[in-house]
Amino acid sequence: MNYDALREWVIVGLLGAAVLASGCTTGPSSQLTEQRNSGFMSLWNTYADCKSTSDLAQASSDLTQLRSASQIGEVDEGFILPLPSHLERLVANPTSRAAVDIEAMVAACALHTGELALNQGQTDIARDLLVSVVKLHKEEGSYYVLKAKTLLAKLGQGVNVSFHVR
Repeated sequence: MNYDALREWVIVGLLGAAVLASGCTTGPSSQLTEQRNSGFMSLWNTYADCKSTSDLAQASSDLTQLRSASQIGEVDEGFILPLPSHLERLVANPTSRAAVDIEAMVAACALHTGELALNQGQTDIARDLLVSVVKLHKEEGSYYVLKAKTLLAKLGQGVNVSFHVR
């Protein structure tokens, strides 16, 4: 092989490597990660807002957003690596995992919203929210169930109505 042919092969090889390297670093996977992170951060911010607000309407709105997020199953196809067919059958897509327990976030937000409603004298709203926590977490020893039952007992004590006749 002469010098010019060798030089052409080296140039073609370097160009091919550059195209391959740039294709690997600028794919949609980084955009997908950013979308997931923004979705997670939005969910986390809604949760944090719910837990920190003293406005019943805002807490109720945050709770509605969290509940809808918990009902939407996140479908994740995973990263698809182009492989030869004889290797492709040996590789499984990674399972999708959430970084947080959305149901726990819903329960915590519902407890806080129920407490706000209870403190503002809106007993029907408070009862509905607290009962929803008990139904969501059926485990008797769950923190959320114990806290909801405690608040429901407090709610039951505060609802006694007496009529004094003079």
